[in-house]
Amino acid sequence: MGNRVKFAAGKLCEFLLTALLVSFFTFAAFSIIPGDAARVMLGTTATEEQVEHLRTELGLNEPLAQRYVSWLTSAMRGDFGKSLAFSEPVSELISSRLPVTLGMSLIALIIVIVVSFPFAAVCSRRPGKFTDRALSAAGHILFAIPPFALSMMLIILFTRVFGIVAVGQYARPSDDFGKFLSCLILPAFCIALPKIAMTFKFLRASMIEYSASDFARTSKSHGLTDFMILIKHIIPNSAVSSITVISLVLSDIMGGSLIVEQVFNLPGLGRLLLAAISRRDFPLLSGIVFYLALMTVVLYFMSDMIAALIDPRIRDRRTS
Repeated sequence: MGNRVKFAAGKLCEFLLTALLVSFFTFAAFSIIPGDAARVMLGTTATEEQVEHLRTELGLNEPLAQRYVSWLTSAMRGDFGKSLAFSEPVSELISSRLPVTLGMSLIALIIVIVVSFPFAAVCSRRPGKFTDRALSAAGHILFAIPPFALSMMLIILFTRVFGIVAVGQYARPSDDFGKFLSCLILPAFCIALPKIAMTFKFLRASMIEYSASDFARTSKSHGLTDFMILIKHIIPNSAVSSITVISLVLSDIMGGSLIVEQVFNLPGLGRLLLAAISRRDFPLLSGIVFYLALMTVVLYFMSDMIAALIDPRIRDRRTS
């Protein structure tokens, strides 16, 4: 029990410190850009009075440390300020677009897990055979295709060739949840395909390594079939490394969804981020970047905790 508490407390301190550093660098990145941020937001046609009024509204005349403390205090309450382009609170804009990005990311993650685990298990049993070589080659091809190019190819394939998917017909989850999910499936599939290749390659190598271990050979000498060895020993021992790679894949999926949302015309965080960049809306831009970075930190923290729960040796090594 003592090791568990010490491990959890240590990881929590690491999480808080990382989140604090992420918040500082996010705020500082948009505060120390060259030139006058207020004039960049308003454009070259703005008068000096308008620029000075915006500088006062954003607190740009105050020292950086004071502005950061004020921004962080408000951010901890969920207040990231007001969007200059949309004239709405940043937190409300993010929360209204979040279901699209999260829904698409979760669907993509499910596709990655459902496809990559069975394929990796099949290839790890007979490495170097035709199936293994074919799936590995397909994985390399998919991994090399950029998400936006893959999105365009699948849009043409499913809309113009088969005519079974209507792109751009978005429905809010509160209006029609079934249609909301259906309009996310194809974009999620576009995001998932390259990640399937990456996850498959990692899991295949991990399973092949454990298949050649002493405990696998001992289990086989005791009469267990290859399938039973896979279920009872190889997959459980691969669980820790699998959790790590899945957390990396999920954070990568959320980053990749920003581009795919624009291609499929979905009102998610990706389109909101591009709108903030094009309109020089720094309060909205810093809020979105901080939110995405914080979610990545949370994912890594959760993966560390789950891995330590599955394999006590991890927390024992960290607390010894």
